[in-house]
Amino acid sequence: MEKLVLKKQKYRNNDNMCRVRVSGSVYQQMEDLAEKTNMSVTDVATRLFDFAIKHTEVEE
Repeated sequence: MEKLVLKKQKYRNNDNMCRVRVSGSVYQQMEDLAEKTNMSVTDVATRLFDFAIKHTEVEE
């Protein structure tokens, strides 16, 4: 299975976009990734969601 690779950034982008509600534990994991990569939580979430959407199959 493919992996999403987040490369450490030189600085954090703090641009706010729209809000998405996630559980506290998921948010904490995204904050941890943001801290490790020097990315904003928004950037991390966007990349995670984008990857998940592209690798999701809908069954009927």
